[in-house]
Parts: sequence; C-alpha cells; structure tokens
Amino acid sequence: KKPIKIPRRQRLAWGDMLTTKSKSKLQILLLDRSSLTIGSNARLAINRFVYDPGKKRSLGATVSKGAFRFMSGRKTKNSSATLNTSVGTIGIRGTALDGVIGKDAVKIAKKEPFLNGVQSDKDTAMLVVLRGPGANQSGTLDIGLADVSAAGKTVTLDKPILAAYIPKLGAEPIGPFTLSASGLSQLQDMLAPSVTNANKKSGLLGKLLPAAVIGIGVGLLLPGSGPSECTNPDAAGIC
Repeated sequence: KKPIKIPRRQRLAWGDMLTTKSKSKLQILLLDRSSLTIGSNARLAINRFVYDPGKKRSLGATVSKGAFRFMSGRKTKNSSATLNTSVGTIGIRGTALDGVIGKDAVKIAKKEPFLNGVQSDKDTAMLVVLRGPGANQSGTLDIGLADVSAAGKTVTLDKPILAAYIPKLGAEPIGPFTLSASGLSQLQDMLAPSVTNANKKSGLLGKLLPAAVIGIGVGLLLPGSGPSECTNPDAAGIC
C-alpha cells in the first residue's frame, strides 16, 4: 500500500509499517504505558501486543533500520517483549533498552575498543545497550534484562550500559561489554537530542539514564492496518 502521512497523536494498528524520514522521530505509546521510540530514517512494525492488566503483557515487533528505544510500562506478573531484526532477536524482560541498526551502528562500533578489528556490514549491523535497571538494580523501571541472540548464541545484558553487537547477518553477537560515554552520547542523540545536549552542559554525559522524549508524536495501538510514515515534523524536528 501507498504510505500515508500520520498526524501527532494518531491511533495506530498492529501490522502497520512505521517509517520516519530525516529530522523526524516517532514514539508509540502502548495501552500498558510501554513505549517504543524510533529515530530518523527508521522503520518499525508492531506484530503482536497482548495485555491483561496486572497479569500479562507480551509485545512482538520488527525493527528494520535506524535507532530505537523500548521502555517497559506498568508492572505485571509476566512481562516480555521481543524485537526481531534481520540479524538477530532481542528478548526483553522489563527494563529499558536502546539500539541502532545500520551505518550508525557501525559508526559507533568503530570507536569502541572492545570491538577493535571487527568487520561490519553497514546495512545490517546492530548495536544494543541496556539502559534500565538490571537484576541487582532498583528504580522506577522494572528490574529486568535483555537477551541478544543470533547464529545460535545468546548474550545476556543484565546491568545498565552493558551492550552487545552483531556485526553482520550470520554472525554471533559480541559481548557483553560496557559501551563508552561517546557511544552512549551518539545513540542518545539519535533518539533525544535535547537530552544529550542537556547532559553535555551539566557534565552528566557519563551518567545517561533512560529518558522520555518530550514532545514526540504518540500513537495508541489498536486493531487495523495500513503503512504510515512520519513526513511532517514540527519545528523541533519531531512528528
């Protein structure tokens, strides 16, 4: 189907393919208050969403390219989310997680000492970093972790700022390793430039925490279909 423009606060449907162009970003708010954010030149689809208040939450989504963020919502007894990409799968239990697919992932990886010498594919490489509480942490977010799986291997991220990297299709995930302050800054800037700038000015760049992206267009997930794209950002570059 032909892509259509979506206004701010548009209700969305599972199965919609959501894309953003340059200088635009999009945040999807689910019924349980979980959120998915994508940066500029990104593509994402919600494949499945099951929510029984206080009992169960299950989310399945596919990220094809660009930067993305998942933040868990209301606490439930059984909470899980699965993000599929062309090179691997990310299983999330609670918490908050950032990632990026494509040339920007390669750009960050080239400056990470832990990934020195790794050969990457600029179209499929994926970098993932845990931003929220791990198993031994506390705070406003659920305690959780993320499993990054590919080529028969799984890397578990269970502490904030631990990262995993899949350099290309068919490769195993590399990690876990601690992502540098520079890498965090670059990834943060793809999702929330205003937060990055504030941290730089206050000297808190090395202590970046998950942050809601103020002013981003929000959609509620409802039944239906139809591809959508964000092509009309506001003055701040946000749809």
